Amino acid sequence: MVIKDEGRAARVWALIAGFAGAEAVSVGHVCRAAVPVTGTDGAALSLVTAPDRRTLLHATDGAARRLDDLQFGLGEGPCVDAWRQGGPVLVADLGSVEAMARWPWFAASAVEAGAGALFAFPLQAGAIRPGVLVLYRAQPGLLSDEQLADALVFARAALTVTLDTVGSDGVEGRSTPVASGWLGQDRAEVYQATGMVAVQLDAGLDEALARLRAHAFTTDASLAEIAQQVLDRVLRFTPDGTGGSDAE
Repeated sequence: MVIKDEGRAARVWALIAGFAGAEAVSVGHVCRAAVPVTGTDGAALSLVTAPDRRTLLHATDGAARRLDDLQFGLGEGPCVDAWRQGGPVLVADLGSVEAMARWPWFAASAVEAGAGALFAFPLQAGAIRPGVLVLYRAQPGLLSDEQLADALVFARAALTVTLDTVGSDGVEGRSTPVASGWLGQDRAEVYQATGMVAVQLDAGLDEALARLRAHAFTTDASLAEIAQQVLDRVLRFTPDGTGGSDAE
């Protein structure tokens, strides 16, 4: 079994190196190599420092990016659960009753975005858990045993490359602090707006982010758009308990 695992790891790293060519291996190369091997249609890798703090490092296509945005914006989904639980979350059919019940907001939006199945693998080594590798399929369907075994090796490869890129603090339940250069501008604005809403509501950051997400959902806007309205002083939240907001 050890020999087989070593052989699989060597094959996966050779595939990643093939995608990298003369370039230094990056998380993008890991994602792009994982897609054909696992029989999926796209991949994304997110750096995660807390359940509500995630930075997209790479997405192979627009659908993968959209799925990451949805999970960040809605605060639920396989990626969120995989990071919290520290184990893979494999969803063969996002349109199933089970998926719709588990992630009522995300599952329907994911299907609308073009995903039939989604597989999330936390990047984890002992106490270190710096991110999640997500693979999606346009059509529902399970990963075969071989595809699942390969996906787990790709997740380990992604862990190695991620830690080599951004470092780690080694604290259980937490992962690498994100340098400002790694934080996407739209996500940075969401975090800034969350702080402003927390002051407006005289509440914690978790409640402030929840109010932002709820307002984005009820107004059919993206979380980034709502955050920008807060930063522009167009939108102000009030502690009235209704989940609404006042425009100045």
